[in-house]
Amino acid sequence: MKIGFVLFNSPEKSETFLISKINNLIESGCNVVMFANQKNNFSLCKVIPHPTVYKNFVLQIFKIIVSNIILFIKRPRIFINFLNLEKKDNISFQDRWKNLYLNNHILSQDLDWIYFGFATTAIRRENVSKSINAKMGLSIRGYDIYVYPLKDKDCYKRLWFKIDKLHSISNHLLKSAEQYGLDDRTTKSVIRPSIDINYFINKKKISKLKINRKKIQFLTIARLHWVKGLEYAMQALSVLKQKNLNFSYTIIGGGQEYERLIYAAHQMDLDENISFIGPQTHNVIKDYLQETDIYLQYSIQEGFCNAVLEAQAMGLLCIVSDANGLIENITHNHTGWVVPKMAPELLADRIEKVLLTPDETLTQIRHNAITRINRDFSLSKQKDMFFEFYNK
Repeated sequence: MKIGFVLFNSPEKSETFLISKINNLIESGCNVVMFANQKNNFSLCKVIPHPTVYKNFVLQIFKIIVSNIILFIKRPRIFINFLNLEKKDNISFQDRWKNLYLNNHILSQDLDWIYFGFATTAIRRENVSKSINAKMGLSIRGYDIYVYPLKDKDCYKRLWFKIDKLHSISNHLLKSAEQYGLDDRTTKSVIRPSIDINYFINKKKISKLKINRKKIQFLTIARLHWVKGLEYAMQALSVLKQKNLNFSYTIIGGGQEYERLIYAAHQMDLDENISFIGPQTHNVIKDYLQETDIYLQYSIQEGFCNAVLEAQAMGLLCIVSDANGLIENITHNHTGWVVPKMAPELLADRIEKVLLTPDETLTQIRHNAITRINRDFSLSKQKDMFFEFYNK
C-alpha cells in the first residue's frame, strides 16, 4: 500500500507524534511518500516539495501554464478529472487552474491513500484524492479545529464531505469538528498520541521520588505561543513567590513570543526564577524531566500534548488546564490534576495543595499515571490502531 502524507513542512524533531506515525506506517510495510517543504534533515521517507508560489505575477503565470501542460501530457485523465471536480464545486476558473498547479506534485503520483496530517493541509486539495482514485484520510489535532475556523467558519465546508476516514486525537476534538459540520456518515476513529514508554523511564524508583520542597523545580515543554498559556502559569508562580515559595521554572521550546514572555517575566519579578532554554533534543528533555518536581501544561488551547504523556511516564506530578484534549490526557485526582484555564489564582491554589499533600498520596498518583501511560499510550498500541485504520 502506498500512502501520500501531506504536511506543510517536514516534521521537526520535537513533532514526535508525526514521526512515530510515519515510522509505524513504514514498519507495517507501507510505502510512504511525503509532500512537504523540506525544512530540516528529515529522512524517514522520500519528500516531494510543494510547488513554489512566486511573488512575481508573470513568473507565477508562466510556471502555472508550464507545469499544467506537463501534467496534461503525462496524465490527461487525471488532469481532466481534477478540473471537472473543481468546476462541480463551483470553484472559479482562475482558482481551478491555480489549485491544479498547487497539487501538481500529488496528482502526478499513483497512491492508494492520501493522508492529510492536519485539516488545514487539505484546504484547496479537497478533490485531489478522488482525481487519482485514492482514498482520503485526515487527522485533526487541535489548532486546525479550535482556532483556524474562527477566521473562516466555512473553511472546511467542502472538505467534510470528501473524507473517507477521519482520525482525531481526542473525543473532545471530534465533537468540536462535528459542530463545524463534519459529515455524520464519515468513518471516524479516535486514536490518541503515543510515546516511547521504553525511553521515558525514570532512573529512580517511584517510591524514591519526592518533591524537593526547599526549592521546587517546575517545567513546561511548549512552543512560545499564546495558546500555551505560559503567561498565566507565570502569573500563578508570581502569586506563590509573593508567599515566599522558593522555586525555579524552566520552559523548553522556541517561538515568536520569546521577547514578550521575557518582558512579562521581568514585570512579574521572576527574572531569577524562570529560564527560557529554547528547543532541546530528546536526551536533554529527558534529563530535565528527571530533575523536575511538578510539570505544568497550563494551555489555553491544546489538542492532547505528548509532553504531558512523557512527564507522566517519568513519574512526574502533572498539573494541566482543562483546555480541550488535556482533560483526556490527565485523570483528575488520579493521575494528576486539572485546573480551569486562564485562572492563575486557581493554578496557584492547586500547586499549594499538591505541595501539602502527603508523599504517600503523591506516590500513588505517580504510580497511577505510569500504569495508565504504559497501558494506553504505547507506540505498539498506536501502530496496531493505525494499521486497522488504513486496512479495515
